[in-house]
Amino acid sequence: MAKLSDFSRNQDRMREGETVEVGPIGSTFEITTRGFTPRYRDALHDLKIAAARRLNRGQKPGGLSYNAENLPPSEDDRAQGQAIADHCVLGVNGLQHDDGQDVTLDEFRAMLASGEQPMLIALAISAAARVGDDRAREHEEAVGN
Repeated sequence: MAKLSDFSRNQDRMREGETVEVGPIGSTFEITTRGFTPRYRDALHDLKIAAARRLNRGQKPGGLSYNAENLPPSEDDRAQGQAIADHCVLGVNGLQHDDGQDVTLDEFRAMLASGEQPMLIALAISAAARVGDDRAREHEEAVGN
C-alpha cells in the first residue's frame, strides 16, 4: 500500500535549495537549486503566455494560434531556461568553459535564460525535480556504498 509520504518532498529543501550532481558519467558537475516552487511554476506559465502572445501578434489571419502548451521548441526552451535561472538555480560548481575557466553563476544563468543550451536547461530541470526527494537521495547513497 502506498503512503502519502511516498509522494511528498522535503519542503525546507524545496525552498532553500540543495546541491545535485548532474551530467553523464565522467562529465558531471553540481547545480545548487530550489525545487519547483509555486513561484517558479507561475513564472514559467507567465513566460509561456507572453511568448505565445508575441508569436500570435506576427501571425496572419487563419494561421496557427499559439498558447502556453503549443509553443515552438525554441520558445519553450527559452521560457523554461528563464524560469529555472530566475527562480531555482542558486549555484553551479565543477562546470568549466573549454578554456578551463570555471563557469560563474551569472554565466550559467545567462546560458539557461538564452534558451540556446537545451542540454543545460534539461540538466537544471532534472536537478530541480530531484530536490527534496529523500527516496532518490537514499537510493544514490545506497548505490554509492
